[in-house]
Amino acid sequence: MGGVFGIRFSTEDKESLVSSVVDGPVPQGGGLRMVATANIDHVVNLLRDRRFRVAYRSAWATTADGAPVALYARWRGAGVPGRVAGPDLFAALMPALVAGRHRPFFVVSRDRTGVLLRQYLEARGFAADAIGIVCPPFGFERDDAYSSTLARQIREHGTTHLVMGVGSPKSEVWLYDHARALGDCYGFGIGAGIDYFVGTEARAPQWMQAIGLEWLWRVLCEPRRLARRYFVDAMLFPVAIMRDATGNWQRDESTATVSR
Repeated sequence: MGGVFGIRFSTEDKESLVSSVVDGPVPQGGGLRMVATANIDHVVNLLRDRRFRVAYRSAWATTADGAPVALYARWRGAGVPGRVAGPDLFAALMPALVAGRHRPFFVVSRDRTGVLLRQYLEARGFAADAIGIVCPPFGFERDDAYSSTLARQIREHGTTHLVMGVGSPKSEVWLYDHARALGDCYGFGIGAGIDYFVGTEARAPQWMQAIGLEWLWRVLCEPRRLARRYFVDAMLFPVAIMRDATGNWQRDESTATVSR
């Protein structure tokens, strides 16, 4: 993998990227075009997880989600326009989708989120059968039969935009593993960004987002789930910077963790 942290970052800003994925349909036979949003947690997982690195390598476009990631990428001359966070990208994408032209499909983490997404899109003129929504059971990514059925459902829906709201690295790896079965569509790993959009989960206040403290808000809201990610695992981010800056980014593949 080349680039910064093995990532070739997109040089498009949020508005330009949304325009690209809304106005430019994936050509027939083009397959999945995955859009990834790299934050500190993603970089740490890229450092230690081979399968996640392989999935990221396949991305059609990658934005710098986390403020530290964006700052470092710009310092390295990656040409990123600044931070393009997954939740912001999703919030810009939703009103840009056009009824009668696009057929979105959402994999969500809670049923209520799916209900509210459907209400939002139907209020904008989308037909009920143009909207695909599934809330899969916990551990679905390890169930080959379920995953195959879900991938087939997404393809048969004629999906133009597939949004995964079930967390990382699960979303990106699942998209990569089932890319050939999903058809010609854009795929996004957005995580909690879907829940923020419909209001089933509260996002950090704007002032915390502006100064790069959105992570602290998330820890305060979900300490049991996220404290380790931000206070322990995130300590590997300086290691990632050191490896990248010294040209020693990619670890020995034989010792890297492979997730499923």
